[in-house]
Parts: sequence; C-alpha cells; structure tokens
Amino acid sequence: MQDFRSFNKPNDGAKDNDKNLESLISSLVGKYNGKNENEILTAILKEAKKGRENGTLTNQDIDRFESMLSPFLDAKQKEKLKEVVKKLKNT
Repeated sequence: MQDFRSFNKPNDGAKDNDKNLESLISSLVGKYNGKNENEILTAILKEAKKGRENGTLTNQDIDRFESMLSPFLDAKQKEKLKEVVKKLKNT
C-alpha cells in the first residue's frame, strides 16, 4: 500500500512521525470520503494484501500504524482499529 510505505519510512524524529501521520490521515480521508465502512475495509485489506505479497508491509508496520493512530480515536474507534489490525495481520 503506497500510504503504508510512505508512513513507515525510517524514524527521523518525532516531528517527522507527526508529519507522516498527518499526511497519511489526510490522504486516507480524501481517498475514502463518502465511502461506507465495508468499502473502506475492503480497499484497505486489498492494499494490505498487495503489500504483503510484494514485501512492503509487515506486522511491525501495522503495529506502528496502530500505535500512532490510536491516540486520535475514541474507545469505540480503537476497538474497530484493533479488529482491522487483526484482519490486516491475517492477510
């Protein structure tokens, strides 16, 4: 997934992580605005599968993404994120 690849560049400091996360969130919001939950999940899983197949998406990448996104979510959203992470790791 291009978004995951750009998000998971080596850590150059907290400011870079914040910038990468902000960029990733903006990209995802724009790309999936108006889509329903199933459409979004299907697209994410499809891209994750591609990333797994070409070796650009690891469980570590997924964990890092979850840990950086989680603070921005409420309890219900965090539970949904955990479900998505579990599915991503099983792709």
